[in-house]
Amino acid sequence: MDQYFTPHVKRGAIYFGIIVAVLGVIGAIPLLNCLALPLLCVAGFAVPIGIGWLVAQWGGATDMAKGAIDGAIACGLGGLVGGVVSFLASLCFNAVFFAIGMSSNASDMVGAIVAGIIGGLSSWIFGAIFAAIFGAVGGLLYVAIQGNKSAMKPA
Repeated sequence: MDQYFTPHVKRGAIYFGIIVAVLGVIGAIPLLNCLALPLLCVAGFAVPIGIGWLVAQWGGATDMAKGAIDGAIACGLGGLVGGVVSFLASLCFNAVFFAIGMSSNASDMVGAIVAGIIGGLSSWIFGAIFAAIFGAVGGLLYVAIQGNKSAMKPA
């Protein structure tokens, strides 16, 4: 198992977790999420591919499997960590804005919080899965574009 948790994979997971947490907090703030929605949508696809690319580059991946596995693990772990922070921020902001006065009915507030919990947990799980998939794509792209460097060296 230690072969998968190399320093470059851990560094990529930390970077991706921080980026996901920051984007998650931006997405949880009610007015700011409307303004930043196009950025958040593009970042949801581009950031894991970029992190997968960087992790494969940092690790010097020379075959498709190594690049894909490193990118997938880094983005999957980072997605789990960043997803927890995003989920908690979203839950806090939703509770605060419902308490401010968007609804005076207690059952509406409880229903909204329960829906937020279910939606947050599902987006956390599916977000980590899709981040791992796009991280693997990034690692594959790096190896495909850079080529197998060991095969290109003359004997």
